[in-house]
Amino acid sequence: MDEIDFTQAILRLIRERRFDVIETLECNGVKNMEHYNRLMGVLDGINFVEQELKVLLEKQEHSDD
Repeated sequence: MDEIDFTQAILRLIRERRFDVIETLECNGVKNMEHYNRLMGVLDGINFVEQELKVLLEKQEHSDD
């Protein structure tokens, strides 16, 4: 598995986790305000990591050309 395949696999996992968190938020699965804040923090982290991985993936794809 090369770097691009690895990064794409990680991105799939990130998208699955984002879906799970959003589903919890949308389906009234939030237990309390602390749980809500934790889920929102998870989403912030997921968005940050996804963006950074996309940038790295683009750089890798361009360097392979």
